Amino acid sequence: MLSIAIAACTPSDGSDDDDGVQSAIPPALISALPPEGGRLAQQDPDRFLALVERVRTEPEELTWLVDKNHPLAAEYVPEDIRLLRDYPAPLVLNRTDLSLREIILPDLVAMVESAAEEGITLDISSSYRSYDYQAGLFQRNVDQLGLEQAERESARPGTSQHQLGTTVDFGSVTAAFADTPAGRWLSDHAWRYGFSLSYPDGYEEITGYMYESWHYRYIGKAAAQLEREYFGGVQQTMLEYLAANRALD
Repeated sequence: MLSIAIAACTPSDGSDDDDGVQSAIPPALISALPPEGGRLAQQDPDRFLALVERVRTEPEELTWLVDKNHPLAAEYVPEDIRLLRDYPAPLVLNRTDLSLREIILPDLVAMVESAAEEGITLDISSSYRSYDYQAGLFQRNVDQLGLEQAERESARPGTSQHQLGTTVDFGSVTAAFADTPAGRWLSDHAWRYGFSLSYPDGYEEITGYMYESWHYRYIGKAAAQLEREYFGGVQQTMLEYLAANRALD
């Protein structure tokens, strides 16, 4: 759940009892938003609070803050991990051992099918990674690139969003992906299906990672819309906001 302050400011339901009075958002919650998001929230607080309420009804782990300063436990493994090659849907897999949480698969399949209707293939290259797998991957990157560069491109074990089982790397997993039909389609449409670009261009100082046009995390449709409308499309900023307000409970 989000903070008591947010929970207490339930949006107006439009009934006669409301007398046309909009809900009020505590100033501290407005000031914590990006400037444009704060302006929009003040302009229409009922819309903002209704969207926040929708996020609160989703499983909390969909919007857990997982980054260099907020790691997952080594033993964390999602309970509903599903091997994708056994899933009864037309997914294009670049490896046979890929798996994701079952909770995200209906929206993933819907997104893949929508892209396919426009002649675009969304092929999946990486998905769930265990803590131990990530440890080996990070060490290989250190060996090849050196520690400083590895930490810009790769997560230490426990700090990878892939351990959540809700993150997908699409296509070539290279910088060139951004300018492919699939990369452009995802940039325009992924949010509609609950997927969010984790490491956008120009935000390395905030996210801790270089631009990764292929790396999308499923945060749910409500959170993806909240991010897009009130956080400038920057996932990290929204997740930090949600985490800070959860901490007030």
